[in-house]
Amino acid sequence: MASSEEDGTNGASEASDEKEAAGKRRRLGLLATAWLTFYNIAMTAGWLVLAIAMVRFYMEKGTHRGLYKSIQKTLKFFQTFALLEVVHCLIGIVPTSVLVTGVQVSSRIFMVWLITHSIKPIQFFYHLISRWSCWGTSHNIRRLALRKEVRNVLSTASQQVQCFF
Repeated sequence: MASSEEDGTNGASEASDEKEAAGKRRRLGLLATAWLTFYNIAMTAGWLVLAIAMVRFYMEKGTHRGLYKSIQKTLKFFQTFALLEVVHCLIGIVPTSVLVTGVQVSSRIFMVWLITHSIKPIQFFYHLISRWSCWGTSHNIRRLALRKEVRNVLSTASQQVQCFF
């Protein structure tokens, strides 16, 4: 009979511990829900601002040239802000794999921060070619003009490098 008394006592103690743990989870759950709600509203607003800026740019300019330059700071900010998604997984407020989320977020940040910087010179020369194509000149003249422009750019760049050394 003594064991049944102990079971009753332990059962009451366990029940109060469970209630206390449930209360802590509920408070953490409410805080986590409030934070995630704020985070998602902020991210949605940011991407909406970017979408409006892109549409406005295209309506004003009539072309996509120069679009990235006009939105790059906002794009980089909100794409980098997505690192918080990995933090959410790390601290456990989102039940998702940290590895999967980390790969997704890091690939997008890699595209925005590293790849776009390496494409800028290519975009510059594409702009030169498209500008010359509207002149109605022959292919050989455009090619020679492009070579001259590339030579001038490389010459200027090499002179700038020599100034540092």
